[in-house]
Amino acid sequence: MADPDPTKSLDELVDGGTIVMLMTMIGGTHSSRPLTVAEVDGRRVSFPVDRTVDWAAAIGEPSTVVHGVVSDVRKNVFVSLNGRAEITPDRAEVDRLWNPAAAAFFDGKDDPSAAVLHLDVDDGEYWDVPSGRLGAALAVIKAAVTGDPAGERGTVE
Repeated sequence: MADPDPTKSLDELVDGGTIVMLMTMIGGTHSSRPLTVAEVDGRRVSFPVDRTVDWAAAIGEPSTVVHGVVSDVRKNVFVSLNGRAEITPDRAEVDRLWNPAAAAFFDGKDDPSAAVLHLDVDDGEYWDVPSGRLGAALAVIKAAVTGDPAGERGTVE
């Protein structure tokens, strides 16, 4: 029988270039947008962002909790993350994390709207399923025969 609550580190599940749908509240309404991961360091995920957009103001509140969702079909990994976020306009951070994805949205590293969003993950869950149609079909058959789930579900450590 499978481990009832396996754990994986954040960097096993999410890496640079992964797209995260980040959800915040704007007023009383949920709002989500795709962000490209620039770095994963421990329990922190960092993204280049435009600090002048409306949803960035919601991040400015110290009690703001955000939710991130990953649906990475490259690895057949699905992740749900909860945590706190902050946006920093620190030029050294922008320079350090600058990448081609950021260049597509800004007028260079010195663009005054360019900033870095740090998501400090408090908790999360993941689902890791077999790749490809054959792998998924075999996992379903195995689950039917053994009673074990088709794939792995666990917590983000």
